[in-house]
Amino acid sequence: MGVAIFWVVRSAESQKPLAAIPLGDGRILQIEAVTYGTNHHLGNQSSDNLLSRLTAWLLNSLYQRRSTAKNTESWVTGLDVPSLVVWVNAVSAVAGTNVDCQAIRMELVNDHDEHFGTATSAWTGRQTFWRVGHVFKVYPRDETNLTLRVTTWKNNQSSVVIIPNPHVVRPAEWTGADLPQQTNFADLNIVLARLRLRTNALSPRYYETRTVYWDPVWELRCGSEKVTGWTKPEWLAEDPLGNRGQYLGTNQPFLRFSATFYPAATNVAAKLLAALPLSPVTNKESVVWWNQAARQGTNGILVLGLFPPGTRVFENGQLLTNPPVKTGPVRNGAPSGWTGISQAVSPLKLVHYNSHYSITNCVIYVSAPNFSGPARLAVRLRDEQGRYWETKAGSQRGVNGIYPFLLELPSDVVHVTPELVLLSPVEATFTVKTPSISVATSDPALP
Repeated sequence: MGVAIFWVVRSAESQKPLAAIPLGDGRILQIEAVTYGTNHHLGNQSSDNLLSRLTAWLLNSLYQRRSTAKNTESWVTGLDVPSLVVWVNAVSAVAGTNVDCQAIRMELVNDHDEHFGTATSAWTGRQTFWRVGHVFKVYPRDETNLTLRVTTWKNNQSSVVIIPNPHVVRPAEWTGADLPQQTNFADLNIVLARLRLRTNALSPRYYETRTVYWDPVWELRCGSEKVTGWTKPEWLAEDPLGNRGQYLGTNQPFLRFSATFYPAATNVAAKLLAALPLSPVTNKESVVWWNQAARQGTNGILVLGLFPPGTRVFENGQLLTNPPVKTGPVRNGAPSGWTGISQAVSPLKLVHYNSHYSITNCVIYVSAPNFSGPARLAVRLRDEQGRYWETKAGSQRGVNGIYPFLLELPSDVVHVTPELVLLSPVEATFTVKTPSISVATSDPALP
């Protein structure tokens, strides 16, 4: 049973928390602020930047130890949609000192008892385990007061607090049609056949919010026949409140669904940009350099080469053959991915390095600093028997213009001719009148 705590909004000058919630595990959670927008900041911002850089350069941690969650700057920036951020820190119930404020699940609950979980939890800033900004991209935007439920991972104890909505919106006036709906794209038909009830998990993990939502059933056809050679559609929903995502609940009478279909790299719809030299793929000891240029419109592209498993360090999108920092795979993390590290090279200069690692797979790196969607780059591999194989994209957006493509090939493939291709999508958007839950088709994950 949750314990409801009500509070009154404080003035901007007050240093007291908006609410203090005993978590039952020796911590008291303090809600510092609730902010709205795409760029969020909390705490002292730029006044001590020089001091912090000097202390980092001099390797003096005394200033850092004396900082508290209240005066440390934290930020969440570059969100793709205006979102709500709930800023929290935690103190010891006994000593009153700052402690780790993680290991909690935070949810916003609307008037229909639908739960909306944190989209991301941001730790950007100094001493960040003391303060976390919980980002809600989906929440009851039209409610003046928001019900926040906090549950600890350790003892599954929940508490409820009422917080203000800093940006109340009125729902847009939408109308929608029944399903199915379809639209044409060249010789293809994109069909939204029906909606079915789904849940994100039958037994959700302790840090996830269980949500029931409308799952669209998409079809891609040429005439009356379903087509192959296209990837699973990427889709988003939007409601009249301005929420965008997949887990929007089932209460809205109208939803707008958008889908994007990409051709597979081996599809004839993929446009060839460059064919690379025939190269061996069994040698996992040395780099095969290509440095071959290609173009996509006005964008210059450079295919660097075929790299064995390991870690590569980049600075501003440039590969460093003798990097000044050492990085490696994330412990207990994914078999490949990106990491980052910053280094103070002078009292006034901080340099950031991006590292990409692959533990077992060879990687083809493509540099395309000015490339942007919706089209995507891909690399396919043609072996000596004329068979085509796809690579695995390490990041659809790239990091500072670097796109890694991982090779996953059977043991009988010895040499391949890599081909850089462009994948142009087909897209469609439909505004839908949602069906009655009582007659909706559900899936086995629903109770």
